Amino acid sequence: MAIIGKPLYGTHGELLHDGKYGIFPFTQQERAKKSSKNRPAGTLVTKALQNVNRDAIRDMLLHKVIPAIVSKWPATQSPDLNVLDLGLFRSIQSLQYQSFPKNVDELVEKVIESYNNFKPDLNKYIWVTLQRCMIKILKAEGGNKYKIPHMNKKKLENLGILPNQIEVERSIVVEAVEYLNTMFRPTPQGNHEAETEDMEVDAD
Repeated sequence: MAIIGKPLYGTHGELLHDGKYGIFPFTQQERAKKSSKNRPAGTLVTKALQNVNRDAIRDMLLHKVIPAIVSKWPATQSPDLNVLDLGLFRSIQSLQYQSFPKNVDELVEKVIESYNNFKPDLNKYIWVTLQRCMIKILKAEGGNKYKIPHMNKKKLENLGILPNQIEVERSIVVEAVEYLNTMFRPTPQGNHEAETEDMEVDAD
């Protein structure tokens, strides 16, 4: 489980916070019950957690994720949606495929190495992409049938015109609200009155 937030820059463009709060593997250590050619019995062995269920995720959030956020979260930064799939996980997978880890310990080591090397510039770009994806989701009425939008962010940044926040057309918001209104319709008042009258007749 990894935690990233939007990188925070000062008024003069200096990096105040890279947006990385921590990465935590779902692993556990057990003592080897039998000796082997690689280790004697009783040696601590790292194993992947086989069942990452609700309890495991809750334990991770309470004892690793939330404390990491509390300890590192700048007071001026606000939480945003999950953006891991837009950049961080792809970077981790690329390094993993290049390194061919031989065991869980090496895999964890390489994942942490990739996380630590994750550049703030790339992190900044994917937050712009996330906002454009949110607009696509509004247009798709909450669905995921859209292509991830690209806007040549590096070029725009070199020209000094890379937006920090993406504006949303009012018509898109209005259409999304109208669509939501069709999904959540209140019970017609007439039916409620009829049910009340039926109950009164039965009571008599």
